[in-house]
Amino acid sequence: MPATAERLHEALANLPVVVDAASCVSRAVPVSSYGGARPTSTVTLAGAGREGTGEHVGWTDEAHAAFRARLPRVGRRACLLGELSEWLRVTIDAPYDRAAIEMAAIELALRQRTTTLGALAGVTPRPVRHVVSFARADDPLAEAARHPAAELKVDVDPAWADSVWRGLGALGRVAILDWKGAGDDTAFARAMDAMPGVLHEDPAEPWPEAMYPRLALDASITTAGALAGVAPVAVNLKPARMGGVLEMLAAAARCAERGIAVYLGGMFEIDVGRRQLRDLAAVLCPDGPNDLAAIPLADPPPAP
Repeated sequence: MPATAERLHEALANLPVVVDAASCVSRAVPVSSYGGARPTSTVTLAGAGREGTGEHVGWTDEAHAAFRARLPRVGRRACLLGELSEWLRVTIDAPYDRAAIEMAAIELALRQRTTTLGALAGVTPRPVRHVVSFARADDPLAEAARHPAAELKVDVDPAWADSVWRGLGALGRVAILDWKGAGDDTAFARAMDAMPGVLHEDPAEPWPEAMYPRLALDASITTAGALAGVAPVAVNLKPARMGGVLEMLAAAARCAERGIAVYLGGMFEIDVGRRQLRDLAAVLCPDGPNDLAAIPLADPPPAP
């Protein structure tokens, strides 16, 4: 029997969808951890008496304005989700645009067919393990204390003193160290000595041989094809960065074939997108260190 990601990819790609209209609402939401107002857009696709939504994660107002201008291209259509996904890939370059529209189409198709991700995948959704991530901090131990009992994903400063590495290791709840392309052999050795069980995400190359059993990749995985020629133990898959859920599932299926673990990450979704990512994780990788913790908002979003 095909693995979960492969089954879900095939089932979604062959799911019919009817789109009669597309609309979009953009706004800015104050988010303290973002450092100000986070722009966000919610796209709604309507058809056959149902609606589906998706969240656009562009970082600038200009990106959201460009998305709104492109949205009318979707038009009215009745097709399979896989056909819509391919049309988006050929027609729209921006991956965040494609991902938002595709996710709205997936939700619409599920509602039109009165089915769920779990039913299509042939699995029962399970509670999602997640980590709390925070940006590089001068005092990561103080920041960790703000999230008691939570598993953590920590952005690394390679210059941290030995006492910081030891302190993080003593917490016993760091799941991922995110190097963001930085680090050297000295920093890697200190980190692996202090926390032998954590995943090391996106360390600078060349990677020491001792790191390979704990190596995870994130930023470079923009398509399923990006997995060719690399051998991490885990990957962080982000549908928005990959241009949509179907491409993410294609990558997850390749990972399953090669014994690579997957976990899902967000792109600072603050609205429907975060809930949808957790729904996907509940089916695909509930036990992974999914970077999908709730993001506290200064002002909660309006009720749907």
